[in-house]
Amino acid sequence: MTEDVYHELFSQVGRDESPRQSFFANRRASVKNRAILAYDSTTISTYSENQIEVRYGFNKDKDGLKTIKLLTLYSIETRQPVAFTKQSGNIPDVITIENALRRLSALGLGDAEIVTDNGYFSEHDLAELFLARFDFITLIKSSLKWVKAEIDSHLDDFGSVTTACPFDAGTHGLTIQLTRDFIKVRKYDNKKLGVQKGDEEIFQRRVYLHLYFNSVKKAEEDVYFDNDMIELRRNIETGVNIDDLPKNALKKVVKYLHIKRRGDDIHVTFNEDACKEAKRHHGFFALVSNHEKNPFDCLCKYRKRETIESFFQSMKSRADGMRVRVWDTDTLRGRMFTQFVALCYYEYLSEEIRHMKKQLGIKNGEPVHDESANLLIEKKLKSWLDNSPIYLVSRWFDTVDCVKISSKLASKRWTTEITLRDRMFLKKMGVTLPS
Repeated sequence: MTEDVYHELFSQVGRDESPRQSFFANRRASVKNRAILAYDSTTISTYSENQIEVRYGFNKDKDGLKTIKLLTLYSIETRQPVAFTKQSGNIPDVITIENALRRLSALGLGDAEIVTDNGYFSEHDLAELFLARFDFITLIKSSLKWVKAEIDSHLDDFGSVTTACPFDAGTHGLTIQLTRDFIKVRKYDNKKLGVQKGDEEIFQRRVYLHLYFNSVKKAEEDVYFDNDMIELRRNIETGVNIDDLPKNALKKVVKYLHIKRRGDDIHVTFNEDACKEAKRHHGFFALVSNHEKNPFDCLCKYRKRETIESFFQSMKSRADGMRVRVWDTDTLRGRMFTQFVALCYYEYLSEEIRHMKKQLGIKNGEPVHDESANLLIEKKLKSWLDNSPIYLVSRWFDTVDCVKISSKLASKRWTTEITLRDRMFLKKMGVTLPS
């Protein structure tokens, strides 16, 4: 396919909104009620100056280029992307959630449970989630004052066996039910109530704060902190000017170090009390939900959201999503939608292979299947799949050709030679090959 063919495809798809909306509606139909949806964003870099959405902002690839922000909804249960939209690259995550909730409602996903990362923990985001009447789970910074206060109040509780996670004994957790005030900014006037557009209204909601402590995480954070302090002390003692340090480093110097000067000599010691206080909160993390009451049910759902990170990685590395490389808005929409459809197939193939691997090499009571020769081939297939990423598995079969010749005299059909292992894979994937 030439670049002209790609351009024409992207342009046609980008100009016609109805097929895209029909596709998203069908994706919605595949998601069951009370769906658990991961919501996250990534940035796509571009050299283009013609895209109106291209702007400088936080670039997650840190390549210094202008970006377009891609927002995606991903079903945790089916491991399938549901819908996406794009926004200007300079729009921060804390603003995107409001528009995302409107799109969820438009797709008929009002009863979904939304799982987000720590880019959406602000009071404004939580208020928007409450007002949109969505159930949600979001990671929240444990350094926030009200979260840290609850951690300090329950420090002794994390050492008990009762708080140990049943599927991860290294993690301990507990839940605190709170009632918090949130602010709603009115978007319209209401003469009957005597309120105007822009007025702030306070409303209360119940939230479940889930606190967790992980001993391995604490050990890692302690080592990182110690190395950071040692490196900072070394820099100062070797003559680095304190005023030349970055702001974050300067704050650490003020808080965690004692500096004494005697002539040209500099002697640096640690403020052990401050260091000890900082380490006291290492190993903790927190989730907030308005629905999940059990800390470990909440943690289980949150950890499953990590599948959306692999989706973004696949988009950038397997679907040519690292750069935009189109010139106008229509072709950009068409390109992103085409990539999205391709990734739906990629994720479907990945899930089918995951299910297949669970059954390979295991007897199921069928005499033909349980023959030692057949099980041996299945074990070889499982070993190959365990050691081959999905994109290499699909590429492996690019060499398989199916040829069909029809004439008045005869009709013939054949494929190129393949191994028993490859034939078994294709058969289990539902591909019918001529004998």
